[in-house]
Amino acid sequence: MAATSPASIAAARAFLDSVVTDTLVIRNLAAVLLAFVVLSVAIRFYVRIKMLGQFGLEDWSMLAAFVFSATQCSIAIAVVTFGIRGAYGDHRARNITMHLSKFSTGMFALALVALKISLGFFFLKIFSHKKMQRYSITALCILSTITGLAYFAFASFTCTALIIAPGSEVNCPIQPVSTGVFYAFSIVSIGSDYTFTLMAVYALWRAKLPLTTKLPACALLVMGTVGGIASTIRFSLLVKPVTRENYLASIFDVGKWTIVEHSIGVIAANLAMTRPLLHACVLRVKGGASTLGGTKDQQQQQPSKNHPTGGSRMGGPRIMGSRHVARSTDHQATENAGEAYLLHDIKREVTVVVDEEKASADSDFGGPYPRAAYHGQIRPRGV
Repeated sequence: MAATSPASIAAARAFLDSVVTDTLVIRNLAAVLLAFVVLSVAIRFYVRIKMLGQFGLEDWSMLAAFVFSATQCSIAIAVVTFGIRGAYGDHRARNITMHLSKFSTGMFALALVALKISLGFFFLKIFSHKKMQRYSITALCILSTITGLAYFAFASFTCTALIIAPGSEVNCPIQPVSTGVFYAFSIVSIGSDYTFTLMAVYALWRAKLPLTTKLPACALLVMGTVGGIASTIRFSLLVKPVTRENYLASIFDVGKWTIVEHSIGVIAANLAMTRPLLHACVLRVKGGASTLGGTKDQQQQQPSKNHPTGGSRMGGPRIMGSRHVARSTDHQATENAGEAYLLHDIKREVTVVVDEEKASADSDFGGPYPRAAYHGQIRPRGV
């Protein structure tokens, strides 16, 4: 009678409601991150195709990473939906949940593998003349691919599990092997994230570029470590001892960070490629402000009847305006020189001098890079 008492039934319902609440958090998280993944990929491809006219190997591999990442988020949403139905007694939904959960974990591995390959192609362009760095990047990509494919195979097609329920270790004899593969893949993923980013930031910081160009570029590159931070948190949860008391909590925590790891990695990698768009927006804002300021100056400096030049006979305002144009043109040329360096994916030698890049008229995208005209000498009219 005690097992079916109203108090026991109420406790069971409360426990079930708490489980459903935790799973709904995972579903909402997956939906939000899926939306941001789609948005970030759309922005990246707009910049790469529309603005730069380029679509390289790093973009094709990012497209694959996007497909796997979006698939994993979608499967996670389905897992929660069917899991809730299974929790309320739907046995068919429970079986579907078990199968989908395994493929969800497998898609996670494929998404990270494709992401590392995309980052590898990108960073190989940065270090096109650095043999040691190229070997390191290639080795990390190969290790990530091998361990990731093994992760996918074990997670999707065997009896193994990421989080083992206490006392169920004997049910899967290859569980120790798969656990080693899971750990190895996580370690390689963490190491590659930090290594790629630190090498790129160090190379960019040593480049002879204006500080105003270095700082935002480094900030965008540092975003690549966001995926490494998520990987570190997930790995710490993965190696955390599991007991009967924290078993469900461990599953939910690892599930959340599994979604976060690949999604944040894809989002950060895409946003790191949006500097041309940000630069264009800044120029548009500056252009609007300059136009507004110029209109006010014209209203305040109407030419007089005796002096059509609007001041002294030497054309003072005209001289000042010409000098302002000269300074603006020089400043814009300097900014575009640094911008060209970044828009070429920092493909040239990182120690190249900015003045040398000003003389470069062709880009690596198969055509001339649109730059502001650089006038070394501008002679004001009226002098």
